[in-house]
Amino acid sequence: MTAPVKARSGHILLDARRGYRDLIRFYPEIHRRVVEVNRPFMKETEPHLPEVLLEENLRDLKANRKPAGYNRQDAVGLRLVFPIPTDKRPEFYFLKPTRCQEVVQITERVSQLLKRRGLRHTVEYDRLPLGPPRAVPGMPAPVPTTIGNAPLLPP
Repeated sequence: MTAPVKARSGHILLDARRGYRDLIRFYPEIHRRVVEVNRPFMKETEPHLPEVLLEENLRDLKANRKPAGYNRQDAVGLRLVFPIPTDKRPEFYFLKPTRCQEVVQITERVSQLLKRRGLRHTVEYDRLPLGPPRAVPGMPAPVPTTIGNAPLLPP
């Protein structure tokens, strides 16, 4: 499967026999990449926050618990989310509020990192039922033109 050009979310699903503990070796590099992408949006009042989040997440990974990820409330920042597993398969994903190339790029880079080190996984894009795009408060909502891949109205 080839990666799309733009996506809102990029999901990495680990093999079913794997646990969160298997990410310990990789997580510092994944975290560093997310922090680098978010550097332009970081607040100066929280200079030590990335290191604190890294330590908390590593502590959870060592205990084979679901980590918190990097889920800051930046309006346009990249988020790293570890959802609650529903099918006993550890997963994490990268998310931005709009479709963009950054999500695809970081997902592919992290996937390559995991492949090089022998951690089996699958990659999927836009699995979240996020609904139609929303407008900025006070502005009219954009009108959807498609449902899935089908046009909403015939041309």
